Amino acid sequence: MLAEALPKRLAAHVAAEAGLRGNLADCSDKLLKSFTDGLADWRLKPTGSEGYRKAEVTLGGIDTDGLDARTMEARAVPGLHVIGEAMDVTGWLGGYNFQWAWSSGWAAGQAIAQKRRG
Repeated sequence: MLAEALPKRLAAHVAAEAGLRGNLADCSDKLLKSFTDGLADWRLKPTGSEGYRKAEVTLGGIDTDGLDARTMEARAVPGLHVIGEAMDVTGWLGGYNFQWAWSSGWAAGQAIAQKRRG
């Protein structure tokens, strides 16, 4: 079931980390609650970079029609903010894609901070 919503390798990894084995229907409510709470507050921390020399531009991604242009928040999933090359935005070579990544990240960060301030 997780592999329907996540890439298979990622689904296998998060399931193993959470101690999920077998069918989700056979897992305790407590384990499932702990797992979903963990997914809802999942924080990614980059561990390194190969630098600008290896940086590449990709094409495709999440359709911007499904996002609020001011906050980068997904209309269908409140609280989910999408930034950078995860979106279907393509710029010319010369730093435009980096600028988009930084700017969309800033906009999302500002929106999240504003929500937390209340």
